Formats: sequence, C-alpha cells, structure tokens
Amino acid sequence: MKRPPKTQVQLSPPRLILVMGIAGSGKSELARAILEHVCAVYLDNNFLADAFSPKSRTDERYLAVRENLYAALYRITEENLCIGNSVVLDAPHIRQVQDPGWCKWIQEFARNAGAWMRVIRCYCREKLFRERLEARGEKRDQWKLENWQTFLMQQPPRVPIPFPHLELDTEDPLEANAARAVSYIVEQGEEILTEI
Repeated sequence: MKRPPKTQVQLSPPRLILVMGIAGSGKSELARAILEHVCAVYLDNNFLADAFSPKSRTDERYLAVRENLYAALYRITEENLCIGNSVVLDAPHIRQVQDPGWCKWIQEFARNAGAWMRVIRCYCREKLFRERLEARGEKRDQWKLENWQTFLMQQPPRVPIPFPHLELDTEDPLEANAARAVSYIVEQGEEILTEI
C-alpha cells in the first residue's frame, strides 16, 4: 500500500542546499530525508560520474573528466535555481571548500541565481566512515579502503568551511538530523557573502 505523500515546504526564494562530507559520511541518506520535507531537485555527483567511471574515482579516466562533470552539475543546478527550483546538491565538496576562489565563487553563484545558500556538512567517527564504505560494497570505494590513510589525507573529514554552515553528526538519529537540517534550510534571512 502506497503511503500518502508528505507535505513538502515550498521555498521562496529558492535555496542552494549543499549537503557535503566525505564518502560514508551519511550525506546521501540525509539528503533524501531532507527531500521528504522540502520541495527541491535532487542532484548527486555520482549520477554523472557513474556514467563515465562507475568503478573508480581515482583512475585516469575519471580524473580527466572530473572538472567537466562538476561544471555540468553546476550548470544543471543554475538552470533549476533560475526558474525557482531549490536544489539539494549531494557531493563531497572537500577539495573545493579548501579553495578560497571556489568558496567565493559558490556564494556568488547562488546569489546570481537568486538563491539563498545553505551548507550542511555530515560527519561521524572514522571507524563508522570505514564500516559504511565496507558495508555498501561499491567498486568505487575499493581504492579508498585499500589506501585508507591516503584517502583521509586527500579527503579530510572535518576540513574548515569558511562560510556559514550546519554541522551534523550522522551518528545521531536520522529523523533528528533531518529536522535540524530542514529548520536551517527554511530559516528566513540570506547569509551575508563571506569575504574569502
């Protein structure tokens, strides 16, 4: 039996909702929980990446197209924001958030599209990150598990984020985290552009 649809909040102006964190941080589970309460387009970087490199995020084939994949993701995001659709963008963004140029760009990107940006970082204990990757059994995680310390150096779980954001420990109950995330997303008031 199909459940009746939940009431979803329509956001105006639209929100650019970045749900970020390293692989295994619980960001996709949280993003999907947010979508039960907020009307938004869902974009996962893996949807595009898997079309070109389903088995790896470290091989030459993927690395050669990575920048173009992100450019396509941002273009799709921009088109949706400009027509009034909020977007939940489910992507690690670890490398990007360490680049001051990107941090300034993403804030201006949201503003130029008429959207308010909301950033949510998911994290948990290192042991749980690893257990989640092992349990999901994705081929693209094999290199990470075999080169764990290198992976953590490349993708530090708690890298500083130089603009307003919400931190969520995904060891907490999903329902509680989703409620906190939705409250943060719907909150009125545009964030002030942070000088980077």
